[in-house]
Amino acid sequence: MSEIRALLLLLLLAVFSLGLGSAQAQTADPWADWQSADSAHFRVHYRHEQRSQAEQIARAAERAYSRISPALQWQPAGHIELVVYSEFDLANGFSTPLPYDLIGAFLAPPEGELLDNSPWLDLLLTHEMVHAIHLDKMRGAPKVLRSIFGRVGWFFPNLFEPSWALEGLAVYHEGAQDGGVAPAAALGRGRLYGPTFEAWLRAEQSRGFLKLSEINADGRALPLSKAYLYGGYFFDFLARRYGPQAVGGFVENYSGNIVPRFHTNPRSVTGKTMDVLWDEFLADLNARVTERSAALRSQPEVLGTAMTAPQFEIPSVATRPDGRTLAVLNDGLGATELAQFDSTGHRERLTTLLSTAKLDVSASGEVLITQADLCHTYYLSYDVYRWDDRRGALDRLTRCAHLRRATQTGSRILALQLDAGSTRLVSLDRQGSDLRSLYSPPPGSDLLDLTASADGQRVQLISHAAADWQIIELDLSQPEAAPRVLLRTDAPLHTLRLGRDGLEFIAARDSASEVWRLSDAGQLQRLTHSHTGVTAQAGTRGDGGLAVAVIVAGGYQLYRQPQAAPVQTLALDADRTLHVAGAGSTTAPVADPVPATSPETAAATGLLPRSVLAEPAAVGPVLGEGSRYLALKSMYPRSWWPLSSVDHGLTSYGVSTNGADALRIHQYLLELQWETSQRQALGSLQYLWLDSQMLALQRRLTATSWRQADKKDTPLSYERHTQAQWLSTLPWVSLQRRVVLGLGAAIDRVEQLKTEAASTAPGTATVTRDDRLAALLLDVDTREANWWSEGANRGQRSTLLYETYRPFLSEADQAAGTGFDGHLLRADLRGYLGVGRSVVALRHTEARANGRTRPFQLGGATDLQLQLGYTLNSRDIALRGYRGNEAVLQGQSARVSSIEWRAPLADVDWHGMVPPVGLDRLSGSVFFDIGGAWNQGANRPSHYSRGVGLELLGEIKLLYALGLQLRLGVARGLDEPKGSVGYLSIGRAF
Repeated sequence: MSEIRALLLLLLLAVFSLGLGSAQAQTADPWADWQSADSAHFRVHYRHEQRSQAEQIARAAERAYSRISPALQWQPAGHIELVVYSEFDLANGFSTPLPYDLIGAFLAPPEGELLDNSPWLDLLLTHEMVHAIHLDKMRGAPKVLRSIFGRVGWFFPNLFEPSWALEGLAVYHEGAQDGGVAPAAALGRGRLYGPTFEAWLRAEQSRGFLKLSEINADGRALPLSKAYLYGGYFFDFLARRYGPQAVGGFVENYSGNIVPRFHTNPRSVTGKTMDVLWDEFLADLNARVTERSAALRSQPEVLGTAMTAPQFEIPSVATRPDGRTLAVLNDGLGATELAQFDSTGHRERLTTLLSTAKLDVSASGEVLITQADLCHTYYLSYDVYRWDDRRGALDRLTRCAHLRRATQTGSRILALQLDAGSTRLVSLDRQGSDLRSLYSPPPGSDLLDLTASADGQRVQLISHAAADWQIIELDLSQPEAAPRVLLRTDAPLHTLRLGRDGLEFIAARDSASEVWRLSDAGQLQRLTHSHTGVTAQAGTRGDGGLAVAVIVAGGYQLYRQPQAAPVQTLALDADRTLHVAGAGSTTAPVADPVPATSPETAAATGLLPRSVLAEPAAVGPVLGEGSRYLALKSMYPRSWWPLSSVDHGLTSYGVSTNGADALRIHQYLLELQWETSQRQALGSLQYLWLDSQMLALQRRLTATSWRQADKKDTPLSYERHTQAQWLSTLPWVSLQRRVVLGLGAAIDRVEQLKTEAASTAPGTATVTRDDRLAALLLDVDTREANWWSEGANRGQRSTLLYETYRPFLSEADQAAGTGFDGHLLRADLRGYLGVGRSVVALRHTEARANGRTRPFQLGGATDLQLQLGYTLNSRDIALRGYRGNEAVLQGQSARVSSIEWRAPLADVDWHGMVPPVGLDRLSGSVFFDIGGAWNQGANRPSHYSRGVGLELLGEIKLLYALGLQLRLGVARGLDEPKGSVGYLSIGRAF
């Protein structure tokens, strides 16, 4: 296959992914008992035993629909598919308009940045509802074209705009869940003006806010949530400066685009182009952040001494009884690690962890770790591990137990278990067995964190129900006793620890998150003062030292102060309530001052605590009667696209379509064509079941000779290609290892035919190729990458493929000694070693054949087996520096080795608007390839061919939404036939 054909194939596959929306799809457990039921605007899919959760989600979805649809002035046609997931222990959701409007809602309660005063389902469904309605919205030409062709991706204008505009609009609407006009921060709902976003704004201001070209690119610049952060505050600015109608006008105007016109889009509502408006927004943002942070920055920081450089992530820290600090560190390049710091700051790497790891150290010094990993293919479950100092090893205690936080107390482990969106307190023995349920909170409440006394008799928990945040205590020696409230407030609490002098936790107050202590004497003491915000804390132990993770420009940084002395002390009232200005209520902007004549407007001006605002009123059942889930109800075609091709007089016409069911169990792409001159049915079918069972069928014609007269070609002969591939895989997967066993078969038949215009034997078919083979494969993949790394930078991937022609050899061919009757074994080994930000990549391919088999051809820069994955009956192996048609590089067996040094040259992070093309990272590589081919009778090549070269890899963005890795290279063959070859391909060589 030529480089151009390979490039086009890979490009078409990349673009086709937009059509199925597979990048956003999640696969549910197909073996569960799935049910479906309708509400007014949704078809909800849920497990039979989770009917009550489905009803809650349906009510939250209908509430969100009733707010967002009028705000965006759009109603999607038909029901929106809504899938309720309990497979994942992380709070999340997704929305896609292709091939139909689909929302996925994860039941797991939120952590970290998502903590606010919203009922979780209302926050989640509000955000995803904005995406669903916004992406579906259209007018003008797209509306006309969609009425003709259906749900074709190109006719969804809002898909093709910067991610910050999509996410920012959703964040802007997150807080208005009361249906009123109060700003988000007045309610403490949504992330806008929340403590985490305000902290990131202060950090961003210290290094300079992102330019429009940078945020449009959505590249590697931190923070990870930059699209949500900048986008949310931009739409807030737009509404304040130009009126709330400007937000709707911004969306309305863009919804009529066929070609993205983002630069001029705001002109109709603001009179300004996007670049001018962005500069105005940043000036306003800078002034307002300065104003809001003045009081905070007027006092010096109280954090101690920095123990690390800025890190990509520091999800958890803990303190040992002897004062040593443990921290989970992710530098954005290598694996996440468990690090230990002594009192002098010396750092010791203990082991590698998953990026979701959370630490807990008991009073006796035992270290428990909870982290999420895949189990049973479809589940992402938190489980408990114990660090063994003596052996220097990590021992896994539970599997698929859904335990998000755990602490060792005496002889038992206390943990918070997730179950379809609810949390409960459980206990286990030291080995992680004998699970017992101890306490379940009232409906609507979530348990976020826990700590306990050394004997395990008293357990303290953080409980959250909308705007009511509590620290409660259970006396396990009195199981019937009601929980005792130790602290109540109306702003987020998290990261609870039992410190030397009392309970210590992180609390949000005045748009800043700091470490507080509820002392044994009943005082509330603040222990830190940061100019951004504290995201994790270790708790104090014997020496009174305190380690914290803090948001800084460029990530997170670990600090430790040797003595955590109070910097502020507050009094609690008789009911243990802390009356404070919560996550932004005293700093939130108001578009225009209004008289405080209602609770809503009073809260907007900071005159009342947010907790007086009522939660959404309960409504009656909105979900109809359930029935068994049927994939056919959602997987029927929703679009079509015309196809035509002309090849020297062979002219065909047809259509293409695609589809998938709501649970993403079935996905397909279908093309049907009719060739008019030879009256042949052509087309292709690609079907994927459970992302593991694939069937591909294809039939096409290629002209081989023709006669030209009067500038018109008349075909004389042509080839008819019939191809079929089936591959079934059985995966064993985790986040750090994937093992796949596969079984498949392939047919590749080529027939030479003559047309009626030929002088002799029209219609005669001569078989020129008839490959029929069966295959087995084994694939072991331990590759890992990180945010800053240049692709995979550690681990290996080994693929072993066995193919045999013998099962399909006919008796006639066997008797005549014709056809293929042999078998072959191909091994592809790839290894990666990170060296700073660069990578040394190694590859070795060995293919050995016996009997009569189709030969391999070495050459070119594209190897479908290495770049696309499992491809049966592929006989092209890349050997850069050669064109791929040299006879000396052809044989039944082959061997190729490569070594590359890959390094990022620049994180450009730039995206223009006219035209809408961008470049994120530009990287380069130098390589050396060596290989050879041979036929039966030898065990190795008679000579090797070597090639060297240089490559540039650009991460290209097209239309803000389509990302491609384009590889431009030049290679020089060092052995005959010598020469230089230039090429353009997609993706890394391996």
